[in-house]
Amino acid sequence: MNYFSRSHALVVLLVSFVLLSVYGWSYHEPYDSSGKSPQLPTKSVFVEVVGKVKSPGIYSFEQGVTVAQAVARAGGSLCPLDGPAWANVQTESGRRIQILVEESGATSFKLEWMEVPTRLALGVPLDINQASEAELSQVPGINYRLAKEVVALRARRGVFSELENLYDVKGIGPATVRRLRPYLTLGTKD
Repeated sequence: MNYFSRSHALVVLLVSFVLLSVYGWSYHEPYDSSGKSPQLPTKSVFVEVVGKVKSPGIYSFEQGVTVAQAVARAGGSLCPLDGPAWANVQTESGRRIQILVEESGATSFKLEWMEVPTRLALGVPLDINQASEAELSQVPGINYRLAKEVVALRARRGVFSELENLYDVKGIGPATVRRLRPYLTLGTKD
């Protein structure tokens, strides 16, 4: 079984603790006069904003988010972003928005995925139809050998239509698929 290195485990634990603390604190509200507890959001979207912003970090949103909203939550860009095209770009949970300043002085952004351990700690599953061997090997319960076989099966047969397609990988059965389900998704089928 492939385990996280000590540094990966420490980063995951630290990020998890901070996010859980912030999440719990931001939703701490006293009971109202009827005695009902406040409602928590059903699903959070986590976006990391880095680069030339006032407060880089990972932010949670209750629904879909645009690049402009995420940058605003991070305190805004330290340099004006060029053009209006970036403002309405939608992003999804587990993404990193990097604000860049080029040598010419032009400001742009780059949209990429957060590091795999961070995504897994936040409960953002990996797309089994796009994940590399290295990414899959970081999922609890998938070692490098299994990750390599999953990618090879995907290359031979095409994208997975359901997680149960993993039964065709030697060493993966129903119990393993049940354990892997929280960490994997079928995001792309083309």
